[in-house]
Amino acid sequence: MNKLMSALLLLLAFSGWITSAIFIYQSKNNDNYVVKMLGENAFNIIEQSLSKSHSEAEVLTQIQQWKNNGWTAQTGSIATLCQYDRQRFKQWVTAKNLEQICE
Repeated sequence: MNKLMSALLLLLAFSGWITSAIFIYQSKNNDNYVVKMLGENAFNIIEQSLSKSHSEAEVLTQIQQWKNNGWTAQTGSIATLCQYDRQRFKQWVTAKNLEQICE
């Protein structure tokens, strides 16, 4: 092989490595964004549903009612927040009650 062909093949190999590195980086960014938005949607459902609850006791009562009645939008959102972003619950309940909610 001549030097020009070797250089082109080497350039092609490096461009493949660079392209795959860029794709991996962008894929990780996309995954992080999806997880963030997944938690955001769940948070919005819970926030809207708890808008009339002012005390922690009312919040806990409301969540228990959702679980008893099988309200899947709310209970599914609770499960999502418990799995991905428990800290978002801190505006409504204490850490002790958060463990009770996420059982």
